[in-house]
Amino acid sequence: MMPSAIIPRQSPLAGAGIANARLEAGDGARGWRSGEYDAIVLTGSTPILPDSWFKQLRPGGRLFAVVGDPPAMTARLTRWSAPGAIVHQDLFETVIAPLKNAPQPARFVF
Repeated sequence: MMPSAIIPRQSPLAGAGIANARLEAGDGARGWRSGEYDAIVLTGSTPILPDSWFKQLRPGGRLFAVVGDPPAMTARLTRWSAPGAIVHQDLFETVIAPLKNAPQPARFVF
């Protein structure tokens, strides 16, 4: 999340009495600084979901991301259901702006 996007979102969380949530600014495409998370929400699309993002989830954790390339992207909820068991659930089709520095799949080259 961009640093400028965090401040306006902190007040509604506090106003709703939510004290166990943390918003972090940084390049999410490179992962996050600290530990394990119960939930990760990507605010930009990514063509692929690298395993490194799943490794930052706690057991039972969830990751929401929009995956794919325009014009065909899918909103996907991924859950860590058991150690080493990742379950993907495609929710709906959409298109959103890409995550800066999103990991890219290997592309065919002549």
